[in-house]
Amino acid sequence: MKIEFVKNSGKKLILLFLGYSFLPSCIKHLELTEYDLCVVYDYSSLEFDRQILEGKEIYLVAWSMGVWAANLALAGVKLKQAIAINGTPFGIDDERGIPKIAFKKSIDEFDFDEFKKICFLKELAKVDFDFNQNAKFELESLYLNSSKPVQNNVKWDKFIISKKDFVFPPKAVQKVAGELGSKCEIINAPHFVFFGYKSFGEIVEI
Repeated sequence: MKIEFVKNSGKKLILLFLGYSFLPSCIKHLELTEYDLCVVYDYSSLEFDRQILEGKEIYLVAWSMGVWAANLALAGVKLKQAIAINGTPFGIDDERGIPKIAFKKSIDEFDFDEFKKICFLKELAKVDFDFNQNAKFELESLYLNSSKPVQNNVKWDKFIISKKDFVFPPKAVQKVAGELGSKCEIINAPHFVFFGYKSFGEIVEI
């Protein structure tokens, strides 16, 4: 995993785990106000240095496959709050995540432009940032690692679920939220939700 501190000057830390292929620039429009921000991305490797979290009050925001990655990286870590967006801790799972056959097809018939279309839908024209240049390698690494059985390690306060999500099936995310006893917020958005917010405060306020 790659880690980038966008702001590191206080105690209240938004720890953002992005989805597959996305880079920190995709949330550059979001205001931080009183929060610091650390972005985690690129899951070609699953190593995570927990020392960066020492002395911080952590507000976890995990999106898409970042929910799965955060669940692995933060087992046992004390969190002030944990928000999952359009993803589950189980990653590739026929009932509680992305069906294995659909994920494998995205590798066998790799088409990154098509992936962007289903992430953004009508908001694709707003995209003014870059993506991981080794996107297929990251995808293959995710398939290799997230096909393994996993248990939930995080107490998720809320799942935000998009009606128009064509990456993680909304019903699968709702199922997991119900199993874990977490709150659910259904929004009218595509898989990439961040164009619908102006600040991180809007996301972490339950």
